[in-house]
Amino acid sequence: MKWYVAILSFVCSGSGLSSSHKSDLTQFDFPFLIGEWYLVNPDPEDPHQDFMSIHLTLSSSYTFAVQVKKRDSSVEYWEGGYTASQDTLMLGTHMIEPQIYAYQTTHNRLMLNGVTFVKSLARSLVGYWQSEYLSGTELDVVGVTQIQLILQPDFLFFIRSVDEQGNEAVHRGVYYTESDHLVLLYEQGEHDTRFQVSADQLTVNFENGAMVAVLNRVE
Repeated sequence: MKWYVAILSFVCSGSGLSSSHKSDLTQFDFPFLIGEWYLVNPDPEDPHQDFMSIHLTLSSSYTFAVQVKKRDSSVEYWEGGYTASQDTLMLGTHMIEPQIYAYQTTHNRLMLNGVTFVKSLARSLVGYWQSEYLSGTELDVVGVTQIQLILQPDFLFFIRSVDEQGNEAVHRGVYYTESDHLVLLYEQGEHDTRFQVSADQLTVNFENGAMVAVLNRVE
């Protein structure tokens, strides 16, 4: 059952929607690894640490990229493939000497051998969004008339939906992004959507057009 039906479980019980296959992103085994991770040197004057910052990108295609900004303002770059288990991350799978790390992760923190990286998000997506217009091939089945969505910079989300009778439902969870994918994870499961953001307007496409929400930023 689609996530937006779960959100409206109080107001749309028994609604039937056509199903579609989940994208590969929702099938990825380690979703909390995906993202843009940053480490800033807390003591740049320490002569034993020759870097200012490290930017690590991990993608769902099992590729990575690392940019290291050095103290002399030069930049080192490294990319390749990676593998992961529940507690081990290997960078450079096809290299003679890959780097192996013990890791732990949450929805917004990644610890590699005890060193903590913080996940970063484009500020344009963060905010409080209110629906201006809803459409879609299954909008009549879903019965939604209004959506409010909050995307926090710490990768927590809050969503409130209202139906034609004024009944409302609220859900909270965590989210992650990759390219134009916005994946919402909540107690009942997860759902992959596609999004576009332009200035102060966010468009979210659910299930290949089953429901499309155009939302405006609320200041």
